Amino acid sequence: MPEPRETALTPEHCRRLTAGMKAGEEGAWREFHARYFQFLMAYAGSRGVSGQEAGDLVQATYLRILRHVKAMPDARSLEAWMRCLLRCELIDRARQRKRRLALMEKYAHWQETREVSGQGERTRMGEVLEELSEGDRCLVLRSCVEGWSHQELAREACSTPKAIESKLARLRKRLRLKMMNNE
Repeated sequence: MPEPRETALTPEHCRRLTAGMKAGEEGAWREFHARYFQFLMAYAGSRGVSGQEAGDLVQATYLRILRHVKAMPDARSLEAWMRCLLRCELIDRARQRKRRLALMEKYAHWQETREVSGQGERTRMGEVLEELSEGDRCLVLRSCVEGWSHQELAREACSTPKAIESKLARLRKRLRLKMMNNE
């Protein structure tokens, strides 16, 4: 676990800092970054994440902090909350990786079982994927097979990562229902 900084925030200063972050004050965010970037990097390292992946994890944690920032009563609460957000991000990434691998295995199996001529029976996964619109199929394959992040997909689609997350969730549900019901 990362060591606490020698210049800990007073409760009053912590409340002002987090209130400033919530209000979107650039100075508050700069101070937050100066105080806590290394803390979060060290905590990511203590969770077994290293190098570039740790930096990416901290950046994603910053986005969660930005989305959910609230005034904190003291530095201890702030640090505990940030550690919780970083762990949540780490868990979400592991789940994403697991889903991506499962779909990649199904897709690889589909590729292996297709006949060279393309005229034979297609597997159910292939049929279901082909039933999707070109844009939806591209989105699913880029996310689950090629490993694009929600941020990359959002940038490509001129959308937001949350909109992409929602659309992918709906598409996965639709694919799952079609696969299970054999529609």
